Amino acid sequence: MKKLYPIMSILFILVLALSACAPAVSTEAPAPKATVVEVPTTAETAPVEPVVEEPTAEKPVVEVPTEESIILATTTSTADSGLLDVILPDFVAKTGVKVDVIAVGTGQALELGKNGDADVLLVHARASEDAFMEAGDGVRREDVMYNDFVIVGPADDPAGIKGKGKVSTALKMLAESESTFVSRGDDSGTHSKEKAIWKEAGIEPAGDWYVSAGQGMGDVLVMANEQLAYTLSDRATYLALKLEGIELEVLVEGDPFLFNPYGVIAVNPNKNPNIKNDLANAFIDWIVSLETQELISQYGVDKFGAPLFVPDSIAWRESQTSASGVEGDLIITGLVATPIGWTEDEVRAMDTTDATGTDSSGASETYTGVLLATLLNLAGPMSEAQTLVIIADDGFSAEVPLAEVMACADCILSFRSKGGFSSVLPGFPKNTGVKGVVELQLK
Repeated sequence: MKKLYPIMSILFILVLALSACAPAVSTEAPAPKATVVEVPTTAETAPVEPVVEEPTAEKPVVEVPTEESIILATTTSTADSGLLDVILPDFVAKTGVKVDVIAVGTGQALELGKNGDADVLLVHARASEDAFMEAGDGVRREDVMYNDFVIVGPADDPAGIKGKGKVSTALKMLAESESTFVSRGDDSGTHSKEKAIWKEAGIEPAGDWYVSAGQGMGDVLVMANEQLAYTLSDRATYLALKLEGIELEVLVEGDPFLFNPYGVIAVNPNKNPNIKNDLANAFIDWIVSLETQELISQYGVDKFGAPLFVPDSIAWRESQTSASGVEGDLIITGLVATPIGWTEDEVRAMDTTDATGTDSSGASETYTGVLLATLLNLAGPMSEAQTLVIIADDGFSAEVPLAEVMACADCILSFRSKGGFSSVLPGFPKNTGVKGVVELQLK
């Protein structure tokens, strides 16, 4: 038996050695796939090689397109009148580009452009727009549309300005009577026009009666309405607010000085690396296109019987001329038997008539030209024609009853000393005296 002890001891030692060499068994849950699990080494545990399993197939990555957008800085009148709400969805639908609108005064809009904080501008202060372009702040400008300014005030008109043909005369009367006048006071296109009228009147407005609001057109109209005051407004915003209940009435209108053109401008992309010049040009191409100009021409017709803005892009003007099928320095179109056009020399060769009208200073002056009735009869007005539209080369227009013009013995198209024509209609509203007449349209 004693001989067996050494043998048993050797076997026991071998068993212990084999146990020490066997891998340790982990009781932990299996490691997640594609994850490296390291088992710590201890005195009792042999190192274990990391176990790496193949990852499962990755889920496909879905790319969500980012929405493109541009910043449009514009006058409050395009927003307050509701025009943008009607036409901008068409741009979004056609391009997929969102338009972020900043509605401020024209001066502020131009400043945003100058600072590179907008891609495109839609404004209405032509002198300021031209200066913006000359300074290199803009790279493209196009005509878009126009309407006119009006002086509005309380229906009882305590200052007695209603019907005054010259807007500067009306403002003189407001100053002399110290009737409350609410000014935009915000360096907008409307404010710029107002300041120009005061300058023509030779007055620097000041005093308690002159209220500088520093607000947009809609807010100013509401203020004037609440205070039974007077103000200068673009016609479109006034009509839109009239539907909402303001009681102010149009008291002065028709002076050519109140013509109100709108332009669209692409901001110089050098102003800011984030400016999207390609999208700005896409916006301009869209707003001056015939389709969009047609949308503009219809806005307001259902509620007011006439558009709040008149289209005026180059494409629109060319389409109207080509649609008439006639060319010349003066054309007659619309509801006539024979659309017709003449050169200026041909018109000057016709029989002439003298008429007495008033010049820009209000003094009487004798003008020479051709009777409007004579010209219209050559085109042959149709029986359904009711209105004569006198259209100038800058897009300004005036409308008069056709029957009254046909019966007028001294309503003429006069010859201008520097070339071209002007309409002289004695006894008619002052706005019918249109300079640079290029078209007579019957409707």
